Amino acid sequence: MRRSLKFLGVLIALSVVTIQPTITQAQPSSELINPAVPYVPTPEEVVMGMLELANVGREDIVYDLGSGDGRLVITAAQKFGAKRGVGVEINPGLVNRSNANAREAGVSDRVQFIQQDLFQTNFSEASVVTLYLLPKINLQLRPKLLSDLKPGSRVVSHAFAMGDWTPDKRVLVNNRSAYLWIIPAPVEGTWTGTLSSASGQSIPYTLQMKQTFQNASATGEIAGTTISLPQIKLVGDRFTLEHRQKFKGQDIQVRINAQVVQNTLTGTAEVLDGTSTQTFTLNGQRS
Repeated sequence: MRRSLKFLGVLIALSVVTIQPTITQAQPSSELINPAVPYVPTPEEVVMGMLELANVGREDIVYDLGSGDGRLVITAAQKFGAKRGVGVEINPGLVNRSNANAREAGVSDRVQFIQQDLFQTNFSEASVVTLYLLPKINLQLRPKLLSDLKPGSRVVSHAFAMGDWTPDKRVLVNNRSAYLWIIPAPVEGTWTGTLSSASGQSIPYTLQMKQTFQNASATGEIAGTTISLPQIKLVGDRFTLEHRQKFKGQDIQVRINAQVVQNTLTGTAEVLDGTSTQTFTLNGQRS
């Protein structure tokens, strides 16, 4: 992977040092010695750590934005069995090298490399996106990641975070940081629905939900009782919460596990009153 000076402006330099990747031993060609697009390869052990952090498997489509010599998507296909890999790289020399590396690794039927500006790339099909860019570029890319990727997609960045978007997990690989974010479903808005029991009981509810990345909160009413839910945790399209509150004069605990699909909410709610547990089916719509 590489850091492109497309994002840093024009570099005035008297010499350029090209750092060699480890996939091939070929000497750099003149087309790689381009002061406008130098890159820094991610070490192989960090590549492995990033793919492990993303839990890449056989059903995954992996996009590497700023793919350099192609090592990450090649490794995803070769060693993790990824269904497909796409590398996005602005430097045509590196795209050529990536294609050669893919052929050598025997995965050219499952990976491809696109010469393109990553901000112009449609990566909405990706289930995993990997990055080794810069903090400023990560922040500029963040809205596109959140809007274009499906809930549950994973984003992994080598070395650099995403500002105030707290990672879901951070690991160290040979003293280098790798960060994981799981794209949350958008849940902000007003939800109305019912809690239904097996005995036929139906309890109406209304929730006004607010969201900051993978964290949400809500206020509303259940059967006419005002509630406040300050901590709702989102993991992809699913959210969970546990809440204690007095309901009709009785202390109760509520556990909710639900899934959000666009404007529909489905799941279960367990209500514990100290002596018994009652399970409700939860359904709702966003207005």
